Amino acid sequence: MFGLAVGTAMIVFGVLLIGDFGKAATRIYDFFASFMDPGRATAGTFRLVGVFAILVGAVWAVTSLPLG
Repeated sequence: MFGLAVGTAMIVFGVLLIGDFGKAATRIYDFFASFMDPGRATAGTFRLVGVFAILVGAVWAVTSLPLG
């Protein structure tokens, strides 16, 4: 049950980043850029992170399902 909850949260977080709903990716970029050198990273970089968050969330969700 815990794995399903974590997986669902990661999938929702990934969708928020990809769609930049509520300017989530932009806010996270601004937060980290305020105390780190962003180099060539942009807010679009965090949108790419959203893709990986969805993949990791899907793995969490699938592994939490009972077998058979």
